[in-house]
Amino acid sequence: MRKALCAMTLTQPSSPRPRRLRAALIGLGLDNADDQNRLTRGDQSLIFGGSAETHAELRETAMRMELELDRQGLDLGELDPLQLAELATLIDSPELREIALRLQAGLERDGRAFEDLTAEELTAMSTPSGAEFTR
Repeated sequence: MRKALCAMTLTQPSSPRPRRLRAALIGLGLDNADDQNRLTRGDQSLIFGGSAETHAELRETAMRMELELDRQGLDLGELDPLQLAELATLIDSPELREIALRLQAGLERDGRAFEDLTAEELTAMSTPSGAEFTR
């Protein structure tokens, strides 16, 4: 089973209103051998590819995340990295927790605030190779 989770943050286009973050959990299944194209979209997630088993596992993680966010009355983009790590622990997703902790470590290393980073910087910082990301 090969899979990848990515927390992607997008910003609202420039407008006179304050910047609003829109985030999504993106899950990629990397072990598809049956030529089936699997795609699941949620309010705050997108799952693509993978074997039936991997896709189902990623979909389950996304559903648990969305249910917990709904229960708390929050959107994914409203969470800072430590809150995301707590959410990941609640829904039993070590992969998502790792992403959140990478984000937090990058913010601390660079001495920057979560809300001051661009969507591109947040996305890069959340990936394993982004652990070395610097401004």
